[in-house]
Amino acid sequence: MAVSICVVGAGVIGLSTALQILQNNPHYHVTIVAEKFASKTTSDAAGAIMEPFGLESTPIDLQKQWFTQTLEWIASLSKENPHLNGVQQLQIFSYFSQDQPEPYWKDWIPGFRKVTAMEKSLVAANNIKDGWCLSTLVIHSTKYMAWLMNKIEYLGGEFLPRKLKSLNELSAYDIIVNCSGVGANTLVPDLSVTPGRGQAIRVKAPWIQHGCIYDDDELLIYIFPRDGSVVLGGTKQIGNWNTNIDEVDSKTIFENCCKLIPSLKNAEIIEEIVGLRPMRPSIRLEIERRNINGKDLKIVHNYGHGGGGYSLHWGCAIDAYKLVQKLVEECKITSKL
Repeated sequence: MAVSICVVGAGVIGLSTALQILQNNPHYHVTIVAEKFASKTTSDAAGAIMEPFGLESTPIDLQKQWFTQTLEWIASLSKENPHLNGVQQLQIFSYFSQDQPEPYWKDWIPGFRKVTAMEKSLVAANNIKDGWCLSTLVIHSTKYMAWLMNKIEYLGGEFLPRKLKSLNELSAYDIIVNCSGVGANTLVPDLSVTPGRGQAIRVKAPWIQHGCIYDDDELLIYIFPRDGSVVLGGTKQIGNWNTNIDEVDSKTIFENCCKLIPSLKNAEIIEEIVGLRPMRPSIRLEIERRNINGKDLKIVHNYGHGGGGYSLHWGCAIDAYKLVQKLVEECKITSKL
């Protein structure tokens, strides 16, 4: 009988981990269990820029490994069929109200340089003191998530809508792979996981051809064009569990983005979106064993990526798969399902 694996969570971390497992062992029986799929996930609402973001407490060597593996994967997809999987190259200008040291990850991405004085003068905001320009990849999250789900289904993976209260409910499976994002707060439970609420707006603005970010201690503004629309953001509200659209936030986001690029005042609003980033002091990618009523639960945790889920997802999926294989080999699992 095939090894039965339950992947908890259908965001980009869960889907990429499930695909990694199936690509390496198509005879495994993989089921993705989640309360929400596709457009209802945080991953669908993400800006999905290939740039290390908010990961300072995760060891730099691991960040580099996971980011590099993910960038190589996404780059290979962009060559195959960029319109199918939603990958494109993008230039992004990041501006700051204070002088900034060059980021430790500047040599990991395709291109990095400091912005020129003229480039700073072209931005409508008048308090910009520093900035840099990145050349990287951006992922159209909706298309990419759909592509991942199609690949998983093609390889025999199954999707099961279900709301869980605890990982202990999944004891019938040989191995549980926990990619529950912010849900790990209650499912594990892990109280070090807290939401970083992000709200954004999608608009029609085909004249926007490059990305723009303004970031300081209290304000985050971003403008990311991707395959026919532009994502305007954002918010970074730590500890806020609200998944409803906040009209005040929407108004503030739109006005702030228009201050950076005034022509956005003419943009048509397509939709407003909200997601909860799974903030944690560091990513948890490890094995846990539990004994529940005499039953041994074998769990691989892969969560706590904060705002860096897209930037690290494939590299983390590779290591999560290795941990799954370690459990299979150590325990010589025989499926009961």
